[in-house]
Amino acid sequence: MRIGAATTRARTSGCFFICLFLLSVGIVSLTAAAEKTEQNAASQSKESFNLILPFKDLTVGQGQEVSMDVEVVNRRRDPVEVSLSIDGVPQGWDVNFNSRYPSYPIRSIMVQGSDQTTNKSTTVEFKAKVPENVKPGNYQIKVTAKDAAATTQYVETVTYRVTSKKVETGGLQLTSQYPVLTTASGQTLKFTVDLKNQTNKPLTTSMVAKPPQGWTVRFKPQFGDQQISSIQLKENATETLSVEIDSPANAEAKEYPVSVQARAGAFEANANLKVTLKGTQDLKMGSATGTLNTSLTAGTKTPVDFLVGNAGTAPIRNLGFITKKPNDKWQVDFRPDKIAQLDPGQVQQIKMEVLAPDRTIAGDYLLNLTANSPEVNKSVEFRVTVSTPTIWNWVGFGIVGLVVIGLAVVFFRLGRR
Repeated sequence: MRIGAATTRARTSGCFFICLFLLSVGIVSLTAAAEKTEQNAASQSKESFNLILPFKDLTVGQGQEVSMDVEVVNRRRDPVEVSLSIDGVPQGWDVNFNSRYPSYPIRSIMVQGSDQTTNKSTTVEFKAKVPENVKPGNYQIKVTAKDAAATTQYVETVTYRVTSKKVETGGLQLTSQYPVLTTASGQTLKFTVDLKNQTNKPLTTSMVAKPPQGWTVRFKPQFGDQQISSIQLKENATETLSVEIDSPANAEAKEYPVSVQARAGAFEANANLKVTLKGTQDLKMGSATGTLNTSLTAGTKTPVDFLVGNAGTAPIRNLGFITKKPNDKWQVDFRPDKIAQLDPGQVQQIKMEVLAPDRTIAGDYLLNLTANSPEVNKSVEFRVTVSTPTIWNWVGFGIVGLVVIGLAVVFFRLGRR
């Protein structure tokens, strides 16, 4: 009897532990299933994205520019495309969504898909430029964001309270003591700008420039040669930077604006520099045949097609011609003898008429030709090969013949004696 009772108790205990184990496994499975269901529900949220517009009511002065960073957060695992639109922009205002670094106007963004731990987001800049002559008052602008599938849409209203007095915002200040400099095309100009941090915290500030196409801009410390693209500003500190601007050699002579921008997060400062190019005059001379020589007959005026051109970027004015001749009896004329203006890239053909005196001995002679203007002058050596006229050849042969005949007569008479 004792043995049977012990066996019964053992079986009962075994069943109890088996049931307890199965119950534990079931609870763990239910918990995991619930967590997985919760994660799937979170990953497949009804909203595909969130639009975070940090400021809805701002005070700004006439002529000021205000910007804020707007964040678009993806709530799903797949990438989401969000379109952005702006409505109700007052006349004369410049309002845009812009990309960050570099800054371009945008109307649509693609946000990466989120993972199990974090939601992915993209930050864009919402910028509004208030006109100088706008009347003080409240102005509302409507911002709409929606995904490509039209499952989620946000409509927000931003109110701008415009005052006649500019609002002191702190941030960055960028100034240049000499914002306009002048040089010839193809040269390098060096501007000096002061960058000031007007906040009570350090700022990592990036520097960018918007020069004309084909130009180069470099930022350097005031006393240093290393090129930089950003600088660490201490709180309430000012740094002086050098801005070097290279202009192309073929740039037209006129004024060129160069915008320099400093950015640190939501803070932004601009300096408008101006380069005035005087241009360059580059005078070219030569014959139409490409050679600097000609042949002529003494006593005969010979025309030569001559070319002058301006390969520079500024006009050449009051261009005249001077000739250094073998002697004063030579004659060199230009038609025309003066050019009022030779524009950049212009080539003009002129007639150079050369006359060597009748009794010029046959041979090679050099003419030194100079084109001269108040801005530039150019000289070339021109070789002239002179031959004598045919009639003088016959005269020469006749004289030689007479001399020979005379000598023959003399020898004949002397021989008879």
